[in-house]
Amino acid sequence: MLLREILSSLDRIAPFSLALSWDNSGLQVGDLRQNIEKIYLALEATHEVIDRAQEKGAQLIVTHHPLIFTPLKTIKKGAYPGTLIYKLIEYHMALIAMHTNWDAAPEGLSHALAQKVGLRDQEVLEEGGIGRIGMLAQATTPEALAHRLMEELPAPWARIVGDPHKKVQRVAVCPGSGGDLWPKAQALGAQLLVTGDVKHHQAREAQESGMILLDLGHFATESWGMKLLKKKIEKEVPQVKVEVDATLRDPFTIYTKGGIE
Repeated sequence: MLLREILSSLDRIAPFSLALSWDNSGLQVGDLRQNIEKIYLALEATHEVIDRAQEKGAQLIVTHHPLIFTPLKTIKKGAYPGTLIYKLIEYHMALIAMHTNWDAAPEGLSHALAQKVGLRDQEVLEEGGIGRIGMLAQATTPEALAHRLMEELPAPWARIVGDPHKKVQRVAVCPGSGGDLWPKAQALGAQLLVTGDVKHHQAREAQESGMILLDLGHFATESWGMKLLKKKIEKEVPQVKVEVDATLRDPFTIYTKGGIE
């Protein structure tokens, strides 16, 4: 199957027109005339991911995070991201990013995270389709929700801003880095926002405003979604083999003294 046909199929799963204006979703590296027999999925492209894709016989890597995000003035071997672009070209391997278009798609990552949390009556949180807001079937505490999600997501830790024991029922979610969305979530009636990458000042402002945040990390709220994307691609293009990378880990190693920090 030609790369251009794969690109069209991915567009049907999560239209690239949904990508936010600052994003760079779509074809990053590749020849649209290349024949694709196997697709390798990963959260992002790294040396190890590209090498594994080549070892697995893939001709195309589909990532969530774009390798080329801002305009490049030079592509330099030995410097990021040029060295990875060189490797892709040397391996005759194409790269496509499905970033905010996958977040925003009607049955994309935001919707899937809301389902994982257990939200009913989902509504879009932010313009453009990013995030969701809805109701839990029963009120719960941020602490209890954190423990459950740490079991269901690749999240070895959780950070809670606000009262971890307060009962909440109207909840918002945003996979990845959504700490800046807490005012919008609160304005729509949410008592808690589930996301990752919450910054200190976002946390303090939310705390002082009575909003609870549950930070499970950027990696944990997004990486599991590649398995969902695999199912959708297999349904759309059954003639192409699809494999999800199983070895990429969160770049952070967390050290604690034990217990609550």
